[in-house]
Amino acid sequence: MKRIMVIAVLAFAVAPVAASVAAGGPNATTNASASCTALKAKMGATTFAQAYTSFGACVSALTSVEQQNIASAEAQCTAEQNDAGFAAAHGNKTFAQFYGTGKNGKDAFNKCVSAKTQASSKAEQLARTNPSRTCNTLRTRLGASTFTLTYGNARNAFGKCVSRTASAQTQNENNAATTCHAALTASATTFATSYGSAADAFGKCVSSNASAQAKAQLQATLAAAAACTTERNASVTAFNSKYGSFKSCVAQKSKTS
Repeated sequence: MKRIMVIAVLAFAVAPVAASVAAGGPNATTNASASCTALKAKMGATTFAQAYTSFGACVSALTSVEQQNIASAEAQCTAEQNDAGFAAAHGNKTFAQFYGTGKNGKDAFNKCVSAKTQASSKAEQLARTNPSRTCNTLRTRLGASTFTLTYGNARNAFGKCVSRTASAQTQNENNAATTCHAALTASATTFATSYGSAADAFGKCVSSNASAQAKAQLQATLAAAAACTTERNASVTAFNSKYGSFKSCVAQKSKTS
C-alpha cells in the first residue's frame, strides 16, 4: 500500500508530463519498459524473477522515475528555449535550429525533451546495480548462517534478499528523482554546478543520490546484524522475548532516516 501511495504521489506531481506525451513527446511507460529490459539483461532472467513478481511489476516500479525524467527534461528545455544566450553557447544556432528538424526547426521542444529524457534514463540504467551482487556482498560479510537468519531463516534467503534489495533500489531512485527535481526547479544554476549541464545531468543526480542511499542501507544492515548477534549471544531468552526473531531485530535496528 505504501509503495502504491508513493507512486501515486509522484504521478500527481508530474501530471503536466501528460501534455507532452500527447503532443508526441517521450512516454514514461515506454521508457520504463526499456529500462526493465536492460535491467533484466544485466541481472539475468533468474535473478530478475527473484527481484520482481513480473516484468509488468518492474515497469510499474520504474514508471514514476521516468515521469520525473520527463518533467525535469521539460523544465530544462523550457529554460533553454527562453535563454537569450542560447545561440551564443550552441554554435550560433537558435533553440529551434539546434534541436528541431528542417529549416523551421520542427518539433524542437519535444526533441529536446526526448534527448534529455533518454540521456538521463541511460545514465540511471548504467548506474543500477545488480541486486544479486549486493546480496552476495551481504552473505560474504555476514556469513551464511547470519545471512539466512537476516532474511527470515528461509530456504530461499538469497531470493528474499534480492527481492528486498530490488524494492529498496527502486524506492531509492524514486526518492532521488523527487529530490533532484526539486533541486533543479529551485535553482538550475546551482544544480548545474553540482551535476553539470549535459543532457544526462538529471540522471546523474538520481543515480548519485540513489547510490549513496543504497550504501547507507548496506552499512546499516551490516551494523544491525552485528548488534543483533551481540544481543542474542548475551541472552537468547531475552532476545526472543524482545524481537521474536533475528530478522525482526535486524529490521528494527537497520532503519535509516
